[in-house]
Amino acid sequence: MTLEELLKDSPRLHRIGSEPISYRLADRALLFIDQTVNENSQTLETGAGISTILFAIKKANHTCIVPDPDLVSRISSYCARMMVSVGRIDFRIDKSERTLPVLPIDQLDLVLIDGSHAFPTPFIDWYYTADRLRVGGMMMIDDTQLWTGHALKKFLIQEPEWELVEDVSARTAIFVKQKEYNHEKWWGQQAYVVQNSKWLIRASEVRQALEMLGQGEFGKLIEKVNARIRK
Repeated sequence: MTLEELLKDSPRLHRIGSEPISYRLADRALLFIDQTVNENSQTLETGAGISTILFAIKKANHTCIVPDPDLVSRISSYCARMMVSVGRIDFRIDKSERTLPVLPIDQLDLVLIDGSHAFPTPFIDWYYTADRLRVGGMMMIDDTQLWTGHALKKFLIQEPEWELVEDVSARTAIFVKQKEYNHEKWWGQQAYVVQNSKWLIRASEVRQALEMLGQGEFGKLIEKVNARIRK
């Protein structure tokens, strides 16, 4: 089976209530996987769907973390009908925040973050896969039109260890890992955090100054102002 055939016969794997629906990556994102992944690839995704079938078609050593056993069953049934083996897919039926911290896997070639998009799950998924991805490996973040995906994308754009390869669609960003990432950074070493904290810090300082004025703590206020001037 090929990607073209899969796109022509895309099963509706997801459900809203009992209504079948198809949530899937954009065609260009699926094409990127098709062109990048092969039977020697070590891959991982949070979430499951058409992309999971494509990883099976490409015969990747694939880990799929998804909490919905019925979705896994639908994927497996479709693959069986289409004579696509899921033998190289390791389905982990649980939430990613429970699975990823203890998952014995590393040197991943590609990670697809496309599970729960509610705060803080995409950040957790990235945190626990960033150091499992090899240098030169690809990190795909889907649904960047949502705040969680958008914030993660903007954060990584300003981290020197990551390079935005391309936005393959209006909602999928692909990064390449340039060098090992250090989770021990403090917030002052993270450009996106610094940039988005400046006005919050200033607003906090103004509130503190007003509180000191209200309480008659003029000496303390002068010390604060002088300390700010010396910085």
